[in-house]
Amino acid sequence: MEHHGKLVDQAGSSRPSSDVAMTDPIAHPDAKTEMDELLAAYLDNELSETERSLVETRLAEDDNFRGRLDELDRAWDMLDALPKADLDDEKFVRTTVEMITVAASQEIQQYEQQRKRTATVRQAGIALGIVALVGMGFVLTQWRLSRPDRVLVESLPVIENVDELERVDNIEFLEALRKEGLFTGETSDES
Repeated sequence: MEHHGKLVDQAGSSRPSSDVAMTDPIAHPDAKTEMDELLAAYLDNELSETERSLVETRLAEDDNFRGRLDELDRAWDMLDALPKADLDDEKFVRTTVEMITVAASQEIQQYEQQRKRTATVRQAGIALGIVALVGMGFVLTQWRLSRPDRVLVESLPVIENVDELERVDNIEFLEALRKEGLFTGETSDES
């Protein structure tokens, strides 16, 4: 019954040699644990001939000891009766790798989506900043031009051409230019 020893090992108790199990009180703090380990070693046929004969003598004399052996034997028999999972190691590894791959690709997609959102927000912020700067520039320019210097800006065509206009001998020519609207910002003499 090799499965009995394996079951005890899987449960987390690493069983020392049976000599230590019987004599070391620190390794086994209570009598029930010591008894269970001794009986498990007996069921797994791991005891020496001397230890085996001592256990069999105690089984013949102690009803509690014999009852505990029957309980352990029945429990392990029930565990043996449970259906065993047929784990194909290659299939298990492949399935695990596939699950890890799917989780990693989902994380990458989430990262890419977050990065795109961040880039979109950054671009929108830059665009809004540019629009705000252009708007502030326009408002500032309009404010500056509403001051007395505005007359100079409106008279810019005349100022640019002042040299040519000084050479004109005929005032009637200048009057015609004024009627055409070249001299904006001036009030008409006719009004």
